[in-house]
Amino acid sequence: MGVTKGTPHVAGLGERAAREGAYLEAAGRQVLVCSLSGGVDSATSAAVAQQAAPRRTLALLLPCSSEDELRGERGQDIADGRRAAEQLGLPTALIHLSDLWHQAALLYEQHARRLAADSGVPLDEAKLRWAINNLKPTVRMMTAGFFADAFGGLTVGTDNAIENFLGYFSVRGDGIADRQPIRDCTKGEVRALAASAGLPADLVHRTPTAGLWPGQTDEGELGFTYDQADAFFVWILERHIAEPALDATMTVLAEAEEALLGAPDLPVPADAARRIIAQNRRTAFKRRSDDLQAVLERRGLA
Repeated sequence: MGVTKGTPHVAGLGERAAREGAYLEAAGRQVLVCSLSGGVDSATSAAVAQQAAPRRTLALLLPCSSEDELRGERGQDIADGRRAAEQLGLPTALIHLSDLWHQAALLYEQHARRLAADSGVPLDEAKLRWAINNLKPTVRMMTAGFFADAFGGLTVGTDNAIENFLGYFSVRGDGIADRQPIRDCTKGEVRALAASAGLPADLVHRTPTAGLWPGQTDEGELGFTYDQADAFFVWILERHIAEPALDATMTVLAEAEEALLGAPDLPVPADAARRIIAQNRRTAFKRRSDDLQAVLERRGLA
């Protein structure tokens, strides 16, 4: 039975794998390259890839941190990434990128300071520190791209619908992956897919973190929970069908914000909704002009 237009539908692993397999065949490629961070998003994307390309999916473990971090929470990332790969039966390569990242950061910082002095364009120290940390996902994506090129394959991204809606991803990192098999899923839906793949429960419910600095967590940085973001995202998509609230890039319309915050059926506290909307609107530049239509179609709402 087909999905009725306007009826929410979240594809399972098999349907997603079939979609990715068909894309591979049409593209004349055979290999999928996944980067396993130890988190549920990367593990779930890898589970889709493994079903799409059995015996032709490769997993990379790409630590990119200080030695102290690697002895602590970032070391747990490696252990959890390995567990996910073992559960899925994926061959892996562990490639330490910390020295490469450190050397690149020193080189870039040196030239950034010289450019600032020569040009008179001010260099914001906070932005510089952010750029150094945000170089990590770029180095990882560059590495995954090398392996995809070497094996004649495609890179598999890990962005989910909430990260895309919030712009909570690196446009110079995972955002440029060739395939994004879970980009229509809420965080809760990603966890359900991970559980259906047989991944360990502690990995399924692991605290989300980008691992950019010690102690960093997604929810701590965002200022609201994924449960709240999930609820708001599902609600605003359904509301948009009745009355436009989003533009083509899946960005909340400025003229709709007041009505959204005052809606009697708003599914999260108003202060959380306000933060979610602000995060969404300030990251509009990260999204594409077909993002709204794509997610509506994938979820059976268009």
